[in-house]
Amino acid sequence: MAFFLGLFLLLAADEPVESLAKKMLPVYRNEIAEYSLAVESAPKQELELKKEPIFEWSNPVGQGLHQGVIFLWLRDGRPAALGGIFSHPVPGWKGRKILHEFHALDRDKLLVRRPSGALNEWKPQAGLARKELPDAGNPAATRGARLVQMRRLAQQFTGHSTDNERERWELRLLPTPLYRYPEAKSGVIDGALFSLTSSAGTDPEVLLLIEARQKDGKTRWEYACGRFGVISMYIQHKGKEVWSSILNGRSDVWSHDRLYLYRIYPEKIVTPEGKLLARMRLTAKEGEVVIPVEEK
Repeated sequence: MAFFLGLFLLLAADEPVESLAKKMLPVYRNEIAEYSLAVESAPKQELELKKEPIFEWSNPVGQGLHQGVIFLWLRDGRPAALGGIFSHPVPGWKGRKILHEFHALDRDKLLVRRPSGALNEWKPQAGLARKELPDAGNPAATRGARLVQMRRLAQQFTGHSTDNERERWELRLLPTPLYRYPEAKSGVIDGALFSLTSSAGTDPEVLLLIEARQKDGKTRWEYACGRFGVISMYIQHKGKEVWSSILNGRSDVWSHDRLYLYRIYPEKIVTPEGKLLARMRLTAKEGEVVIPVEEK
């Protein structure tokens, strides 16, 4: 029932969503452009930020329409980090709250820089580790055949999430990858970044990397999962749980995971035209702190 209700709301709001997305995209571009990323092993070599978002999503929820986009940083053509910028209405304000959401994808630790004066920060403490995908067979010889393999392998993963009221939401795999890697002759020779979403909207909740990696003259399939939401997530491979991100557990809190591979924080409140109404800071003790901007 929740799926059909969410789908009905999404379809009914198509025109407003399109109009809002068009207005907010310049704001989102300005937000992501503030960040400069590099890997710890090459701190002076800035990672490439794709100028256009790789995915746009919307999610109709109780407090109003959430809408946003996802940007991608590349390292030698491979996904190194995701940056999500999204917004939603704020009661008592004639504007929308802008939130920043990130996940590290590179195997190496990332260095993240922002302009001085920024109120929030993202400091990953490690790279994203991969695991061998069991019983996956050998990667095919051609690019097209490997894509068929990756889609089949991705379908072996299922998942669900639980919110603060312990309501369970089934996750569904989007069949089209968010990003397909360029072909390479060595190292990670091919790969794709998939996502799983809840039935409530199109917002990715879990990231799924599937890669064909060459090592010591042999190739094998590897995978990695990552959280991209603020509730508890659980992923199974062929029915066996292989990954989780549990809020209020031993490893995660809502705004980040144990190693800060994932991070989310509110940044500001703006009008749909981009006028700044307030800045925001997230702290462990105070929570969300709103700092109104005085009219000049």
